[in-house]
Amino acid sequence: MTLFQIDWPVLGGGRGQSQTLAGLLLVAAGLAGEARAQSWPRSAVDEIVVTARKREERLQQTPVAVTALGGEALEQRAVSDLADLSATVPNLALRAGGGASGAGFTPAIAIRGIGQVDFTINTDPAVGVYLDEVYLGRSLGAALDLVDIERVEVLRGPQGTLFGRNTIGGAVSVIARAPAFGERPSGRLSLAVGERAFAKAQASVNLPLADRAALRLSAFHRRRDGYVDALQYRDLKLGGEEVWGLRAALRFEPARNARFDLTADLTERRDPPAPVVALRLGGLSDSSPAPTGANATFFNSGRGPVGIARVPFISPDAPRCALDVQFRAASRTCYGDAWLTDGRGSHSVWTDRAGAPITPSNTLRTSGQSLTGRWESPVGRLKLISSHRQFSSTFYNDFDFTPHVVFHNNNAPYKQEQWSHEIQLVGGGWNGAVDYVIGGYLFEERGAEYVDQLTPGDVPVALANALAPALPYFQTTGRIIDNRSTAIFGQLTLNPTARLHLTGGLRWTDEAKDYRVEQVRAAGPPQRAAGSQRSRIWTPSVNLAYELTPDSLVYVSYAEGYRAGGFASRFPGGLPTPLPTYDPEFVAAYELGLKSAWFGRRLVLNLAAFRSDYDDIQVSAAVPNLPGFTLNLASAEITGFEAEARLQLSERLKLEVSVGRTAKQLTEVAPGTTSGGGTNVAVPITSRSRLPGPDWQASAALGYERPLANGGRLRSRLDVRYESEDAGAVANYPISVREPYAVADASLTLVAPDGWDFSLGARNILDARYFTAKALSPAAGSAYGVLARPRELFVAASRSFGQ
Repeated sequence: MTLFQIDWPVLGGGRGQSQTLAGLLLVAAGLAGEARAQSWPRSAVDEIVVTARKREERLQQTPVAVTALGGEALEQRAVSDLADLSATVPNLALRAGGGASGAGFTPAIAIRGIGQVDFTINTDPAVGVYLDEVYLGRSLGAALDLVDIERVEVLRGPQGTLFGRNTIGGAVSVIARAPAFGERPSGRLSLAVGERAFAKAQASVNLPLADRAALRLSAFHRRRDGYVDALQYRDLKLGGEEVWGLRAALRFEPARNARFDLTADLTERRDPPAPVVALRLGGLSDSSPAPTGANATFFNSGRGPVGIARVPFISPDAPRCALDVQFRAASRTCYGDAWLTDGRGSHSVWTDRAGAPITPSNTLRTSGQSLTGRWESPVGRLKLISSHRQFSSTFYNDFDFTPHVVFHNNNAPYKQEQWSHEIQLVGGGWNGAVDYVIGGYLFEERGAEYVDQLTPGDVPVALANALAPALPYFQTTGRIIDNRSTAIFGQLTLNPTARLHLTGGLRWTDEAKDYRVEQVRAAGPPQRAAGSQRSRIWTPSVNLAYELTPDSLVYVSYAEGYRAGGFASRFPGGLPTPLPTYDPEFVAAYELGLKSAWFGRRLVLNLAAFRSDYDDIQVSAAVPNLPGFTLNLASAEITGFEAEARLQLSERLKLEVSVGRTAKQLTEVAPGTTSGGGTNVAVPITSRSRLPGPDWQASAALGYERPLANGGRLRSRLDVRYESEDAGAVANYPISVREPYAVADASLTLVAPDGWDFSLGARNILDARYFTAKALSPAAGSAYGVLARPRELFVAASRSFGQ
């Protein structure tokens, strides 16, 4: 008897896996049947305390759309870094790595359809990432490793009042475990090993130093091999990682009303390039099979942008390459689809800045220190957060995916340093009739990114000098930033009754940006340009909440957010003066939400519906008389909803479900807007174009826990998540649309009474083959995708002590 049937290949699986899925569903149905035979417990899920509004509140009493995952929940999901949260949080899309950078640590984060994919140092994120309330100014390195974490809070919608700059889409706040006072040390050790040489070790220890002082130390190391063959190398696989980190936190209380936290952390990683494979080479246009892209055309024809005579040694078959209208079947001496591998691997090669072949290694080093002071006073809790953070990185990218050097980018070095200070006063008065948050913020950063661009293949320096400036065979672009942001903010909540709460907030931000660009080309003098920007922006918010019952809260809110303006990043045709700029983009969001618990808190159900008016959208495209820079060329209306439910089916069985829907519609577009390089690949952007990001996301988790006679527990868990297709970019190239996919993970854990845990787990248990992202390079004439990791089994053991 068929209970449920899914056309699994549509969701991204295939290869006969629908039977496996049916088996898993039958197991789930059997567990649910057992649940119906048991008595329900009195309460569903443990409460979690969040600081989404800068004060400690129970999650269910916080009238904002926030998902919070505690440390135990992260461990049960086998979460390693922020990227593992994608699709498990409704309307959160987080991609670690992508074809645009070639590095696995350059995340693209979006919430409710608003995000950022560019990794350049002068492109601000649209979703703020915070570590212990410290804002991370750049997206690079923001895919934090989640080790020894107390909780992660994901706030959806603009957070322009309390969180401030560049939280136009939302905020992701990571809170690490703090030292705890006590009489004896405690801690936890864990080790996991699995397929593709996966190994993870982590340790944390809490050391009481005195009555009111404690030190917490944590360390981890994680490595795993890649899974996409680099076919031009003997032992290189793409998509691997090796990362280690240390953290130390000291807490002491010199008095009962004062507390200080001093923390320091260091993380280093060294990875092969991201698991990117070519989808199409040489011709991006479905309507024309001829070669497209300036660099691809030059390579195959020997003719530069202004008609340079053919250079035979670039490609021995250059005349035939230029004339072959069936370009995708061309010889491998040409640049084209003959180099495709059907996703089985990549023919990419990587070179240093001189063009010599190398075995690539993408590196990232991040470190930070912070001091947080907290004082309890008659007027409220005063908190001061001061921090210093920095990172440095080197990574390589090959946009042509062949052994030829047609279009390569090397980011070496890429570095940033930041300082931030925040002061908060959180309090209330008049017998609970008023609550308030008042604060100020200062942020400064300096950074530089140097990009070596090699294009096109194997051109000797002497020839390049002779052909310059028409031939951009090699250039180095330096992008240098010096930014400063100051803000004051306040939020006031009036509680006229025990059930009614009216909150209003306002933030004033003053941002100043100084930007310099240096460009050195194959021949000719260096070029330099500089620019400055300054903006002063008010971001208000209003929230009205009413407690229908002790377990139900309904709220309606209005909030504004913005992302700062900036400067153009890429100048393939030479450095323009003055530098092209773009203005800030803005969003005004309306939200209606419900937080509720039913049946004695056995069911927790949270709902939210929203509408966002998104104006002056920053889009990489071109309009008449302007080259392809970032422009404020569109407005959009975004609507959607979110639903999160936690249901305790029995004493042993728990179900968690989340669904997110985001519908995006462009309402205004600058006339004549196009994107792409070359007339036969340019795509017009119109009001019918689709903004990037999935329209639907859903996840479900079924957990079963059985007590054992010896006092231990046997815990099993099945997680399933789904994402609909993603247009990839506002310029809707069909080749860059990422197909929908579904993924399932499973684990079985024995929790022993003596502090030991033993686990057997599988990621992507159905071995679904899918892309996490797709993109294209019009200059190279290539389209490519980032392959997700295949099925991987692992075993883990952990030991807790002193609890």
